[in-house]
Amino acid sequence: MQVEWERCLNYLRGMLSDSVYKTYFAQTKLTSQTPGHATISIPSGLDAAVYTAYKELIRLAWRETSHDETPMEFEFQTQEVVPQVTANSQNTFRDFIKPSVPLSGSFRFENFVPGDKAQLAFNAALAVARNPDGTQYNPLFIYGSSGLGKTHLLQAIGNYILEEDPTKRVCYLTSEDFSQQYMKCLREQRVTEMSYFYRNEVDILLIDDIQNWTGKSETQNEFFLIFNALHQAGKQIVLTSDAPAAEVKNLSDRLVSRFAWGLTVDIQPPDVETREAILHKKAEERHLEISDEILHYLAENIASNVRCLESAIIKLTLQSSLMNHDIDMNIAQKVVAEIAPTLRRRVSLDAVLHAVSKHYEVPEAKLIETGRGTKEISKARQVAMYLMRECSPISLQSIGSRFGGKDHSTVVHAIKSIKKEMESDPSFARLIESLKNSIHD
Repeated sequence: MQVEWERCLNYLRGMLSDSVYKTYFAQTKLTSQTPGHATISIPSGLDAAVYTAYKELIRLAWRETSHDETPMEFEFQTQEVVPQVTANSQNTFRDFIKPSVPLSGSFRFENFVPGDKAQLAFNAALAVARNPDGTQYNPLFIYGSSGLGKTHLLQAIGNYILEEDPTKRVCYLTSEDFSQQYMKCLREQRVTEMSYFYRNEVDILLIDDIQNWTGKSETQNEFFLIFNALHQAGKQIVLTSDAPAAEVKNLSDRLVSRFAWGLTVDIQPPDVETREAILHKKAEERHLEISDEILHYLAENIASNVRCLESAIIKLTLQSSLMNHDIDMNIAQKVVAEIAPTLRRRVSLDAVLHAVSKHYEVPEAKLIETGRGTKEISKARQVAMYLMRECSPISLQSIGSRFGGKDHSTVVHAIKSIKKEMESDPSFARLIESLKNSIHD
């Protein structure tokens, strides 16, 4: 009987990390097996919820090694360990993992300028902050490109809640913080304490940039358990990402499903009017006198994200101080000239070809050959043409020459086609932005 279970354990060992296997499976035993029933004994001190998460995997391993479809049950030598965690041990644990990152006081709702492209996200975040004991927006999932204000709204929720009720236990973390906590607890065999902390010591959980959990299946498993416990207890969860959950690579289906339980909202790049309003707000915060003409000039020429707009205000201040001169159009033009190269990076055409070739799995030689090629090759070629125009100052004619001597009208058509698809398909627009950011010499 135990020999069969040992074969099952060997199968599991090959599918799990050493730390997970040693912590949760190495000491387990098959204590009884009758027709239609098998019982696995679990040592004391381990969290029952973990075995629920791995239940299907254990069944698969058992079926593959014993060719037996018998249902399996877990018998815990001690009942739930969670209530045995003392307040004193949790105080020590808080020092062990430093569970929450301090919120920045500068991220508040009153200094966020939403505009039309972020109004829904702003309204949803404010609704959650005003009613933190669980809303229909649980979880609230905010996504958008880098630098558009996701972190601002996330921390604004935390700041608002703590100002209204300082007794609320708000936990703000980046996804990387959470992953590191989990791996540290695995190494030190303190996962049970981590689970207890999040289930019992947190009222509002704010997690930033969950796209960084790509490929981290064990972290996702642990968060899945914590998410379920918090959600069932009516505790608010807010998450941010650079893309919708369904588009985050290698994010488990069950997390994608859970994140869809509440409300998903996006933040898009601000239009000219909103950029101008943001600049005006940033200038006010620093008590700077900047003419409407200069603010409009900056808004028109810095069409990127909020971080770049804030950087422009800081650079204006520095330039004005260094030159001992009021902020005028001359200084504004110098700032734009300094920031613009970072917005329109100058990279080699080979770097663009390499990035597009890698993503679409099309040989570079196929992209630049004279023939039209397949539909997939044609699409990849159009993307490459668009990105070359975006990432370098090269002329349309020169781009055409790089693709077997195509004329500039072909390049213009390709660029227009990509722009049109980006406008109608946000998912495709995010793909192009991701490709653009990945290109480097």
